[in-house]
Amino acid sequence: MAGKIRLTKSEREIMDVLWEKREALTSSEIIKSSINKSWKDTSIHLLLRVLLKKNIIEVAGLKKTTRNYARTFKATMSQYDYFFQEDFQTMDLDRKIQFMKIIIENASLEELEVINSILCKLYS
Repeated sequence: MAGKIRLTKSEREIMDVLWEKREALTSSEIIKSSINKSWKDTSIHLLLRVLLKKNIIEVAGLKKTTRNYARTFKATMSQYDYFFQEDFQTMDLDRKIQFMKIIIENASLEELEVINSILCKLYS
């Protein structure tokens, strides 16, 4: 990803819906799936336009609605990638270590072997 992407609270709420649903959604479907949203339904098109400009979503196609067709949108960045570029990078070292410790303590033996393999490749 070229530059760091910053999302407002409203933009993040829309992205959380797209990440959770893991499929392309119309603006109406996003509104219906947005519980406790901080934005008004009438703002959806403005918010989607901003997310398109930030290249964090893209138009995935069209979907037939009751009387016409609506564009569908999907995320171009995974929730994990966003977390690591936004949240993880701003953590101090102690919080990062605590976070990684929790991951390691809850990982299966197979997952730990994959982690070990990655570390060996990076630092050999």
